[in-house]
Amino acid sequence: MPLQKIFAPQLPIVFSLLFLPHGIRVLAVYFLGWRGVLYLIPSSYLMWAISVYGSSIDLAILSPLASLSVVYIAVRMVKTFTESRSTDAFGFSWKECLAIAAIASVFNGIVLSILHGSSFNWILIIGYSSGDMAGQIVLLLLLIAFMKISRKLSKFN
Repeated sequence: MPLQKIFAPQLPIVFSLLFLPHGIRVLAVYFLGWRGVLYLIPSSYLMWAISVYGSSIDLAILSPLASLSVVYIAVRMVKTFTESRSTDAFGFSWKECLAIAAIASVFNGIVLSILHGSSFNWILIIGYSSGDMAGQIVLLLLLIAFMKISRKLSKFN
């Protein structure tokens, strides 16, 4: 957020251009299903409290639940469409995760836009969607780098 304020001060402060928690939500719900939503509720509300009270950002109290719900809906949509039944780490599909993230980011932008102003605000929808997708892509790239490093380190043992 501080870098965003420096490089893009004209953008609304309610969304982030690189929102890594979206990627975490997608992966948690992808692997854990509805339990992932339950596990993420406390941290989502902690982040909401820090944003509202720490940064003076006006976010609706339902924002965390809405964001988690749209990720669950997107996971169900993609898994139903692709008929994917695998939930273990070996059945992981980065393409499915990107599809889930894309659908969830658009739904998230729409729902949060409505929660902020009770109508569609295209700037907020595009902002939330782009920040969520950028966060998902960066998180997947970080995970790939981490896995490569861990494989190289495991060869030394």
